[in-house]
Amino acid sequence: MKPLLALSLFCCSLFADGYVFCYHRFDDPKPKHKAMNISSEKFTEHLNYLSSNGYKMEPLSKVVANVKSKKPYREKTATITVDDAYKSFYDHAFPILKAKKIPFTLFVYVEAIKGGYKDFMTWEQIKEVAKYGEIGLHSYAHKDLTKMSPEELQKDTADSFEIFTKMTGQKPKYYAYPFGHYNKAVQAKIKSFGFESIVTVDAGAVNENSDVFSLERIAMSGNDDFKLALGVKPLDVSMEKVAIKDGQWVIKGNVQNFDKKEIKLYVNKKDKRVLELNNSSFETLIDPSKINSKQKLIFSTDDHRYRAKLIEKD
Repeated sequence: MKPLLALSLFCCSLFADGYVFCYHRFDDPKPKHKAMNISSEKFTEHLNYLSSNGYKMEPLSKVVANVKSKKPYREKTATITVDDAYKSFYDHAFPILKAKKIPFTLFVYVEAIKGGYKDFMTWEQIKEVAKYGEIGLHSYAHKDLTKMSPEELQKDTADSFEIFTKMTGQKPKYYAYPFGHYNKAVQAKIKSFGFESIVTVDAGAVNENSDVFSLERIAMSGNDDFKLALGVKPLDVSMEKVAIKDGQWVIKGNVQNFDKKEIKLYVNKKDKRVLELNNSSFETLIDPSKINSKQKLIFSTDDHRYRAKLIEKD
């Protein structure tokens, strides 16, 4: 039995995945913040569940290195990230993470810190936090980057990069899109600043086929089902626009490491379709005017695999 058990455990490890979680506010009683808030008690429950169920807690830097290596995950991992640098993180979540010696990454909304906004941390607090975890950039003005002009986007990123570097003593290696909104032009501009990784809030698990410049994270609040989130698996899908037919895009793609005959595709709220797979390949027509506002096609399966793919109007 022992050799069989060892073989079984090894085979299971071949299919391990990484999970990057995104939190915002902690112990905030204001009803308007409910969708982004979690209690310290619930947050601790999340951490304890990960610990008791065999998840290795890794910093974002290790996740990025894992993805860049293109080597399959050998064990279950989880990563904690926090957006905005609200004071509630410093007061409530940071002490918990520090006591448990759990790595984390804090993404800083620069204008709020520079301006001394009431609900936000100070630069001194951010430098203290950086002794125990990683810190990254979350833009200057925290606006929808897809609605900025190229000049505005350049200035927002350059200003935030310069101020962050000056005030923390380190250049940011990681960037989080405000609201999770981005397109190819935004991605290209942010990449041009030399970041090692850019994270999204495209829900999904991370594996060796993830893109470090659109890295999946699962946004969590006290209302979200944490165990359900850990049931999500990565879906390795590639696609491209190959032609235009009668005003519609011809989309062709391929699904890897998946032996079923169909996958689901979300185009918008009214267009949710099932794609048949022929030797793991698919083809479908899409009206470019009907794509959802985030300009993404979302692929999923009945066994909870998931991946969002960016697609844009020409």
